Amino acid sequence: MLHPNTIKVREQIWNFAGSLDEPILNEHARPDQWTIAQVMEHLYLMETAITDRLAHTIQQDEPTPAPVSGATATPSFHLTLDRSRHIPAPPAMVPADKHLTLTELRARLDRSRSRLEETIQTASSEDLHLKTMNHPVFGPLTLEEWNEFIGLHEQRHLEQMKEIHAALTAAD
Repeated sequence: MLHPNTIKVREQIWNFAGSLDEPILNEHARPDQWTIAQVMEHLYLMETAITDRLAHTIQQDEPTPAPVSGATATPSFHLTLDRSRHIPAPPAMVPADKHLTLTELRARLDRSRSRLEETIQTASSEDLHLKTMNHPVFGPLTLEEWNEFIGLHEQRHLEQMKEIHAALTAAD
Protein backbone atom coordinates (compact mmCIF):
# COMPACT_ATOMS: atom_id res chain seq x y z
CA MET A 1 0.00 0.00 0.00
CA LEU A 2 1.21 3.48 -0.77
CA HIS A 3 2.24 5.69 2.12
CA PRO A 4 -0.78 7.82 3.17
CA ASN A 5 1.14 11.07 2.68
CA THR A 6 2.11 10.01 -0.84
CA ILE A 7 -1.59 9.60 -1.66
CA LYS A 8 -2.61 12.84 0.09
CA VAL A 9 0.02 15.00 -1.59
CA ARG A 10 -0.92 13.80 -5.07
CA GLU A 11 -4.52 14.80 -4.33
CA GLN A 12 -3.27 18.22 -3.24
CA ILE A 13 -1.30 18.56 -6.48
CA TRP A 14 -4.44 17.83 -8.53
CA ASN A 15 -6.49 20.29 -6.48
CA PHE A 16 -3.85 22.97 -6.99
CA ALA A 17 -3.21 22.30 -10.68
CA GLY A 18 -6.92 21.99 -11.40
CA SER A 19 -7.51 25.46 -9.94
CA LEU A 20 -5.15 27.11 -12.42
CA ASP A 21 -5.91 28.57 -15.82
CA GLU A 22 -4.15 26.17 -18.16
CA PRO A 23 -1.92 28.77 -19.91
CA ILE A 24 -0.22 29.58 -16.60
CA LEU A 25 1.09 25.99 -16.39
CA ASN A 26 3.65 26.68 -19.09
CA GLU A 27 4.71 30.20 -18.12
CA HIS A 28 8.15 30.90 -16.70
CA ALA A 29 8.26 33.17 -13.67
CA ARG A 30 11.97 33.61 -14.44
CA PRO A 31 13.94 32.40 -17.46
CA ASP A 32 16.14 30.15 -15.29
CA GLN A 33 13.21 28.54 -13.49
CA TRP A 34 10.98 25.61 -14.39
CA THR A 35 7.33 26.14 -15.24
CA ILE A 36 4.59 24.46 -13.20
CA ALA A 37 4.17 21.97 -16.06
CA GLN A 38 7.89 21.19 -15.98
CA VAL A 39 7.73 20.57 -12.24
CA MET A 40 4.85 18.15 -12.81
CA GLU A 41 6.78 16.45 -15.63
CA HIS A 42 9.75 16.12 -13.25
CA LEU A 43 7.46 14.35 -10.75
CA TYR A 44 6.45 11.93 -13.50
CA LEU A 45 10.07 11.28 -14.49
CA MET A 46 11.10 10.73 -10.86
CA GLU A 47 8.20 8.45 -10.00
CA THR A 48 8.82 6.39 -13.14
CA ALA A 49 12.54 6.03 -12.41
CA ILE A 50 12.00 5.18 -8.74
CA THR A 51 9.32 2.62 -9.65
CA ASP A 52 11.67 0.98 -12.16
CA ARG A 53 14.33 0.68 -9.45
CA LEU A 54 11.80 -0.56 -6.87
CA ALA A 55 10.60 -3.29 -9.24
CA HIS A 56 14.17 -4.36 -9.96
CA THR A 57 15.09 -4.41 -6.26
CA ILE A 58 11.99 -6.42 -5.32
CA GLN A 59 12.93 -9.06 -7.91
CA GLN A 60 16.54 -9.31 -6.70
CA ASP A 61 17.56 -12.17 -4.46
CA GLU A 62 20.88 -10.60 -3.47
CA PRO A 63 21.19 -8.71 -0.20
CA THR A 64 20.98 -4.94 -0.37
CA PRO A 65 22.92 -2.42 1.75
CA ALA A 66 21.67 -1.99 5.30
CA PRO A 67 19.84 1.26 6.05
CA VAL A 68 22.02 3.88 7.69
CA SER A 69 21.33 4.49 11.37
CA GLY A 70 23.00 6.00 14.40
CA ALA A 71 25.01 9.15 15.02
CA THR A 72 26.96 8.94 11.75
CA ALA A 73 23.83 8.44 9.66
CA THR A 74 23.24 10.32 6.45
CA PRO A 75 20.73 13.15 7.01
CA SER A 76 17.11 12.06 7.22
CA PHE A 77 15.23 11.90 3.94
CA HIS A 78 12.61 14.10 5.64
CA LEU A 79 14.99 16.99 4.91
CA THR A 80 13.52 16.76 1.40
CA LEU A 81 10.88 19.20 2.64
CA ASP A 82 13.49 21.85 3.47
CA ARG A 83 13.19 24.19 0.48
CA SER A 84 16.29 26.12 1.60
CA ARG A 85 18.33 23.06 0.57
CA HIS A 86 18.69 22.76 -3.20
CA ILE A 87 19.92 19.62 -4.89
CA PRO A 88 19.99 19.78 -8.69
CA ALA A 89 17.92 17.14 -10.44
CA PRO A 90 19.91 14.43 -12.21
CA PRO A 91 20.05 15.16 -15.96
CA ALA A 92 17.59 12.37 -16.78
CA MET A 93 15.06 13.93 -14.38
CA VAL A 94 15.23 17.43 -15.87
CA PRO A 95 12.07 18.04 -17.90
CA ALA A 96 12.18 19.42 -21.41
CA ASP A 97 11.00 23.00 -21.83
CA LYS A 98 7.96 22.21 -23.94
CA HIS A 99 4.26 22.99 -23.72
CA LEU A 100 2.25 20.38 -21.81
CA THR A 101 -1.47 20.42 -21.12
CA LEU A 102 -2.99 19.47 -17.80
CA THR A 103 -4.63 16.51 -19.55
CA GLU A 104 -1.23 15.25 -20.77
CA LEU A 105 0.33 15.74 -17.34
CA ARG A 106 -2.55 13.99 -15.60
CA ALA A 107 -2.31 11.00 -17.96
CA ARG A 108 1.43 10.67 -17.34
CA LEU A 109 1.21 11.08 -13.58
CA ASP A 110 -1.79 8.74 -13.33
CA ARG A 111 0.13 6.14 -15.36
CA SER A 112 3.26 6.41 -13.19
CA ARG A 113 1.20 6.30 -9.99
CA SER A 114 -0.71 3.23 -11.13
CA ARG A 115 2.57 1.48 -11.88
CA LEU A 116 3.99 2.51 -8.49
CA GLU A 117 0.91 1.13 -6.71
CA GLU A 118 1.18 -2.16 -8.62
CA THR A 119 4.89 -2.42 -7.81
CA ILE A 120 4.39 -1.75 -4.09
CA GLN A 121 1.61 -4.35 -4.00
CA THR A 122 3.95 -7.00 -5.41
CA ALA A 123 6.39 -6.48 -2.54
CA SER A 124 6.21 -8.50 0.63
CA SER A 125 6.35 -6.77 3.98
CA GLU A 126 9.85 -8.22 4.34
CA ASP A 127 10.90 -6.72 0.99
CA LEU A 128 9.59 -3.29 1.99
CA HIS A 129 11.29 -3.25 5.38
CA LEU A 130 14.57 -5.06 4.65
CA LYS A 131 15.51 -4.33 1.05
CA THR A 132 17.13 -1.01 0.31
CA MET A 133 18.04 1.23 -2.59
CA ASN A 134 20.68 3.92 -2.45
CA HIS A 135 19.61 7.56 -2.55
CA PRO A 136 22.34 9.91 -3.84
CA VAL A 137 21.95 12.24 -0.84
CA PHE A 138 20.39 10.17 1.93
CA GLY A 139 22.17 6.86 1.40
CA PRO A 140 20.45 3.47 1.61
CA LEU A 141 16.71 3.78 2.19
CA THR A 142 14.37 0.85 2.71
CA LEU A 143 11.75 0.35 0.02
CA GLU A 144 9.17 1.51 2.59
CA GLU A 145 11.17 4.71 3.09
CA TRP A 146 11.25 5.20 -0.69
CA ASN A 147 7.46 4.81 -0.67
CA GLU A 148 7.29 7.69 1.83
CA PHE A 149 10.04 9.68 0.08
CA ILE A 150 7.99 9.90 -3.12
CA GLY A 151 5.28 11.79 -1.22
CA LEU A 152 7.81 14.06 0.49
CA HIS A 153 9.45 14.79 -2.85
CA GLU A 154 6.08 15.68 -4.35
CA GLN A 155 5.22 17.80 -1.31
CA ARG A 156 8.46 19.75 -1.81
CA HIS A 157 7.60 20.36 -5.44
CA LEU A 158 3.99 21.30 -4.66
CA GLU A 159 5.44 24.15 -2.61
CA GLN A 160 7.67 25.02 -5.58
CA MET A 161 4.63 25.09 -7.87
CA LYS A 162 2.83 27.41 -5.43
CA GLU A 163 5.89 29.69 -5.37
CA ILE A 164 5.98 29.80 -9.19
CA HIS A 165 2.27 30.58 -9.30
CA ALA A 166 2.66 33.34 -6.71
CA ALA A 167 5.51 34.88 -8.70
CA LEU A 168 3.48 34.73 -11.92
CA THR A 169 0.38 36.28 -10.40
CA ALA A 170 2.42 38.97 -8.61
CA ALA A 171 3.84 39.98 -11.98
CA ASP A 172 0.33 40.61 -13.39
